[in-house]
Amino acid sequence: MSTPPSQSKNFGSQESSPQSHTPTTGNYIPSPRSSTGSPVSVGDVEAGFLPGGAGRRQNSWKHRLPFRVFAKRALSSDTESTTTEKPETKVTRYRWLTIILLVALLGITAAFLGREIPRHRAKPINRARSLATWPADSRDVHPIPCHSHNDYLRPVPLFDALAAGCTSVEADVWLDSELKDDLYVGHTRKSLQRDRTLNALYIDPLLAILNEMNAPANLSSSPQNARAANTTTVLAGVFETFPAKAITLLIDLKTASEPTFPTLLAALQPLLRQNYLTTWTAERGLIPGPITVVGTGNTDFTSAILGRDNTAPRLVFFDAPLATLGALDPEEEDGNDYNTTNSLYASVSYAAAIGKPFLGFMTPGQMMEVRRQIKAAGEKGLRSRYWDTPSWPKGTEEGVWDVLVKEGVGILSVDDLEGVRGF
Repeated sequence: MSTPPSQSKNFGSQESSPQSHTPTTGNYIPSPRSSTGSPVSVGDVEAGFLPGGAGRRQNSWKHRLPFRVFAKRALSSDTESTTTEKPETKVTRYRWLTIILLVALLGITAAFLGREIPRHRAKPINRARSLATWPADSRDVHPIPCHSHNDYLRPVPLFDALAAGCTSVEADVWLDSELKDDLYVGHTRKSLQRDRTLNALYIDPLLAILNEMNAPANLSSSPQNARAANTTTVLAGVFETFPAKAITLLIDLKTASEPTFPTLLAALQPLLRQNYLTTWTAERGLIPGPITVVGTGNTDFTSAILGRDNTAPRLVFFDAPLATLGALDPEEEDGNDYNTTNSLYASVSYAAAIGKPFLGFMTPGQMMEVRRQIKAAGEKGLRSRYWDTPSWPKGTEEGVWDVLVKEGVGILSVDDLEGVRGF
């Protein structure tokens, strides 16, 4: 009696033709195969049975685990390739992405708020409201190299800046013939007032302060002032405890250099007659004084600074363009020779020359440009100055100040006098 093909003991001889064993029922997978060569069904794998042993159950995990895992993977591969991501999964991903972004935003905000706290709590400024209280109010003032930007906008021009310790003040000057042929101080032409002149806000108060500081009785009251009294070239300045500290009066001409500049020279004559101004002549060179006047804005370098009579002393020094000093491209230089005989400051708008901080911090490229400009000014003996620096948030403002001071900026231009005292 012949043995049926399905019961033939030579079943393993068909290993060379695996294609001939096409399953007709059940769920089969193409591999792996048993030792006899028969395909393994998923049902057998799930039940723990392997063919080739008369229904023998393979209890060993060594035989069962690999086939079980492989079968599950084989069954799930086809279904996973045809199914799409559930909407709930997408919503969950977007939710987590939103949470991550909010956490990052909170971290950046916390960094800003952390820098908002002043490192040194400054005492409120004791403003000197009149000449009667100055220079007595300067006894507890420590001068610092800061520039009072737009000083005329403060409640008490000049005195608020001096009480904060600033050694440089700024006045925007207009020559307005409609009011009177005089120099008026204001941010715009519409803001000009008859009683707010350069003489009233700056020239006369400075003259009164210096006359008081250099009176014979005051000059002999301290060793520092006594040394100032024994010299013919250096007089006491505006700070009682630091009489050798000079200040700078920055005049920003808002009207044309001619005839505004000649009118400015005439207004400075009372200070010149008392030897209170820093001057330069070809014969005697640079003679320092308690006050150095710097012209900026519409002040013309060629005609106003260099084109005057060489026999007359130079009373006003120039505010050189910081961005063009030592420019990488020679074509960007204006060809003028800015040096200590004709200039004191080298200034530029921070926003225009450096740009806005990135997330409140200066980028490496911005720091390199700041370093290059400050170095270029220093090589010519000029004091670098940046105006239009960030003023908000306070953390960003102090961060920019910190970088400028560390890089050696000549004078720190500020709008917040309270903040710079704490800085």
